[in-house]
Amino acid sequence: MATQPKTGKNFAPIADDYAFFERHASEAQQDARAYLERLREIAPPGGRIRMLDFGCGSGDFTARLLRRARWPPERLRLTLVEPVESARHSAVAQLARYTSTFIADSATMTAGSTESFDIVLANHVLYYVPDLRRDLAMLIDALSPRGILLCAIAGRNNALIDLWLLAFRLLGTEIPYHTAEDVEAALQDLGAKYDRDQITYELTFHDSEENRLRMIRFLLADQLARLPLEPLLTSFDHYLRSGRIEIRTSCDHLTVRMP
Repeated sequence: MATQPKTGKNFAPIADDYAFFERHASEAQQDARAYLERLREIAPPGGRIRMLDFGCGSGDFTARLLRRARWPPERLRLTLVEPVESARHSAVAQLARYTSTFIADSATMTAGSTESFDIVLANHVLYYVPDLRRDLAMLIDALSPRGILLCAIAGRNNALIDLWLLAFRLLGTEIPYHTAEDVEAALQDLGAKYDRDQITYELTFHDSEENRLRMIRFLLADQLARLPLEPLLTSFDHYLRSGRIEIRTSCDHLTVRMP
């Protein structure tokens, strides 16, 4: 059995729009800060640290996290899972400076990784996994006896998820992606012990139709061709302040520790 951190959303055509979001949101900064607080509670002062990054993308966020963690390169053993080959290769190159050992990388995570990792990171990727319960079970199973699973995902109280809700309501269907509520339900079904924290962040950018479209394309990708633009564009009016879109919202961090 294999699992990969992606379903039907094609990220390649929206790479520039995603980069726009990253430049204008404090989400990554706030996620990294919260993760580090958790990691300081469990990271031993010495010995190796075995880390799995599930859905690493190009490695930008992981580089931010490791730069702030300041672990000696000889301690870190890094494994990357990312289905997009070009992004995975970029991550391997970018993250090489943070470890003195070979970085294992693959497009999928296969069964057989039981108790292999002290840290499993799933940063804003569980929206798109094909079988959420199965994949969470596999990630938890990969944790060492002192391991920790760190997961960030937005819930239905997130301002950007509101746009998903609007868009798929216009299409007369449910959101085809997972949210924090789904992850929490899957963890409960698995009998996992977890903590849930809310992390606040801001998204601000100069208001223009093109910038609104950037966010819409980022969130809806190939679904956009099926949708009317006008209600999606006007959904940003609520956040307009003196020529800027100012969104203050939150995402959830779900943390699983081995007993």
